[in-house]
Amino acid sequence: MKRNLFSRISITVAALVIYFFTGSGLTFAQDHKVELTPFGGYMLGGSVKFYEGKFKVEDAACYGGMLAVQVHSGNFVELSYTGMTTQGTWNPYSEWAFDIPEGTVDMAVNHFQIGSVNELQLDNEAIRPYGTASLGTTWFNVKDDDADDEWLFSVAAGLGLKYFFSEKIGIRIQARLLLPVVYNGGGFYLGTGGSGMYVSSTAPIVQGDFTGGLIIALGQY
Repeated sequence: MKRNLFSRISITVAALVIYFFTGSGLTFAQDHKVELTPFGGYMLGGSVKFYEGKFKVEDAACYGGMLAVQVHSGNFVELSYTGMTTQGTWNPYSEWAFDIPEGTVDMAVNHFQIGSVNELQLDNEAIRPYGTASLGTTWFNVKDDDADDEWLFSVAAGLGLKYFFSEKIGIRIQARLLLPVVYNGGGFYLGTGGSGMYVSSTAPIVQGDFTGGLIIALGQY
């Protein structure tokens, strides 16, 4: 089921990229101003604490791509994928070392996000600092038959800079905070002080990435 879901997501992203390189896609891009940005960088893996010990995801190189469509001047809706191949190390606390021994597994971390990019307008149009916020899902793919994969809702926020050498080509650097979230529960309350609803969630692992890529712009700027 998880592999089928990942395949459907991959096919959808590939179809969008192909669409923007076809005649119909180029016509769309001319009207909506599209930026394609393949990138590479470095991701901080983070760690998760359990009652029995701590699981550490090792830092590693990351890669991916962004597809941004301008909706207003300086404002984009963006679809992005970021992945890294790494290792996870289990370090049990001393009282659990015999029952659950230390071990290392190969794994991959994949972030799928959709959100907004908001540029700060400067007198120099070639330089475009921006902020970004997004939400989506994170897939922790453990390469071990005895372990289950994990899909979590995730949010991200970051800052970056675009620099354009021409109307069509530029570079983009970005630093981002990534927070996979676990939903704990919710409820509704009613009393003399009023009523309302609450939702409880936690971020079991905190990650971050530092990336740089080449912008290919389609449409008129």
